[in-house]
Amino acid sequence: MVYAPVGVKCPDCARQRGRAVAGPKPIYYLRAAGAGLASGTIGGVILADVGGMVRFGGLLLVMFLGWAIGEAVSWGARRNRGRAFQWIAGSSAAWAFFIAGYLTGVPVVSLAGWQGIYFGGINVIRLLFAGAGIYMATTRLKD
Repeated sequence: MVYAPVGVKCPDCARQRGRAVAGPKPIYYLRAAGAGLASGTIGGVILADVGGMVRFGGLLLVMFLGWAIGEAVSWGARRNRGRAFQWIAGSSAAWAFFIAGYLTGVPVVSLAGWQGIYFGGINVIRLLFAGAGIYMATTRLKD
């Protein structure tokens, strides 16, 4: 008898054939990137339209957008997780905030009610909001 992680097995059954843990298929990375790009583009356009109307609720809106992008990447990756999928989700969320900033003409995101704290020409509040959205997108795909 051989002690295995799942219990006691005979020597023939305990021998592992091939890799014990296979990584995700390459197509899952492409699907995750496509889902992230699509959700980031659509989310950025929606954030540009709605972000200026939501007064003081911008943080919740940005965090929800980050969660939604993380969920879309997770769906595209067939619920696989890992650092590569976190990078895809984080860059897709950053893309969404870039699109929102480009469409509104305001760097990062346009959120009404927040005048912001400027440091070297960068609005720190908006940058923190974008960081919170990226964090929400990446934590959805943690191991």
